[in-house]
Amino acid sequence: MSYEGQNKKIVFRSNATETNHLIAAGKKAVANAIRENRALGLSFVMTKNNKTIRENPDGTTEILSNKPLKSSLKFKKGAILYVKS
Repeated sequence: MSYEGQNKKIVFRSNATETNHLIAAGKKAVANAIRENRALGLSFVMTKNNKTIRENPDGTTEILSNKPLKSSLKFKKGAILYVKS
């Protein structure tokens, strides 16, 4: 019995087409969310140039923080995430 196959390094190959589609879908979702928030008169929070900014429905902005948002989650290389639907 040969175990040579277990020692082979798995190479991740980027799928540029799929990545481009995901980026485009994300941009479209953000644009729709911003448009809906403005229509409903709600403010929204975003990061721009390492600043946390709140944009009000009338277009005015206020800086909430000069620090970039950091995730409280710590992931290690190779971690597997399970998503509940």
